[in-house]
Amino acid sequence: MAAAVDPRTLDRKFEWPSGKKLIIYHTNWAMYDRKFAVKDIPIQYLSDINYAFFDLKPDPTTGFYVPQTGDAWADTDKRFTDANEGIPPPDTWNDDPALPQQLYGNLGQLMKLKKLGLQFNLGLSIGGWSWSKHFSDAVKGEREREAFVDAILAIFDKYPGLFNRVDLDWEYISPPGSNYGNPGNIVRPEDPQNFASFLCLLRTRLDSTHRPHYEISACVTADPVKLQVLPLQAMSTYLSTINIMTYDFSSSAWGPCHAGHHANLRSTPYAQLSVDRAVSEYISRGVPPNKIVIGVALYSRGFNATEGLGMPSRGVVEDKSWEAGVCDYKSLPRPGMVEMWDDQALAGYAYDAGKKVLTSYDTVRSVQEKCKYIWDKGLKGVIVWESSADYPVTSERSLIRTLYEGLARDPRV
Repeated sequence: MAAAVDPRTLDRKFEWPSGKKLIIYHTNWAMYDRKFAVKDIPIQYLSDINYAFFDLKPDPTTGFYVPQTGDAWADTDKRFTDANEGIPPPDTWNDDPALPQQLYGNLGQLMKLKKLGLQFNLGLSIGGWSWSKHFSDAVKGEREREAFVDAILAIFDKYPGLFNRVDLDWEYISPPGSNYGNPGNIVRPEDPQNFASFLCLLRTRLDSTHRPHYEISACVTADPVKLQVLPLQAMSTYLSTINIMTYDFSSSAWGPCHAGHHANLRSTPYAQLSVDRAVSEYISRGVPPNKIVIGVALYSRGFNATEGLGMPSRGVVEDKSWEAGVCDYKSLPRPGMVEMWDDQALAGYAYDAGKKVLTSYDTVRSVQEKCKYIWDKGLKGVIVWESSADYPVTSERSLIRTLYEGLARDPRV
């Protein structure tokens, strides 16, 4: 570990010499069944971490929806007292009442890394698939937007030096009469304009509170049809990065389809959504390439009862890590699978001829192709979902290692 650093510099912006970003999401639930702690994150191979997620819940005083912890035990309370489970020195229960309140939990662990001199940017990620229900409520009026921004700044003040970005994962802004997100999400016709107004206010308040280097990012759909509703002019103005979630394109678990890919770089007749199609659409609508971040998935999506790529598929694949049909990358390929390459889609996959199951996932080769694409198109980098699912970086199969090798330094120099 590096030597301790000046606490006044903990939130300083960190950047690789290449200027690219490798942003990994670390979830607050990784510490439970996945048994993956902050100490296990390969920090030296990353430029950024997004901590997922804070929820939008009513403020007990005002009733406005503001970001709050969704799991206080994981986020701020758990004490890592075992020397083998946390960042040294181990947490204790011997609090000195004369000292300020100590920070524990995952956020306390991340703060320890910063105080030990490890350099990375840390984003507070708000929302996600499960907790986007009240984004519309949180930005619907001036008072609501002010309360939302006040709450973000209060979190930054409460944990000085910890965060230097807020990541807005609204899944998803939708047009009138539609809901692209979780059933039950609140949707208003004014959502796009309200979100634009919120971004303007947030950027203004960050700048006025001596945080001009703090970044704002947002996760967005990769579907060229669904992105039409987004306020892209405002997003391009106020966001540091626009993170396109270029994964989850297809799976037979969601209904009968043709076997394809869920994170492919190029479009094909059997895999029409793709990284390139999404990026091209955003650029055509005025988003600067150097603000675009694409996605890498450390998990699979399955296609059941199929003879192969482009062939009919139906039903849920039985293989799983935590959810039927979804396997952590570090568990792939499963026994019986043969790993293959699709030169048309520039995507990896595996096929089990005995089970008639096709499994789509990012591989070392597909990630190398994505790195080349980032350089060729002048994009900013990648987001990766999520930290617990990769092979160790000592393995040649590690996608984090592959991304680091492809992005940390400019290969053209």
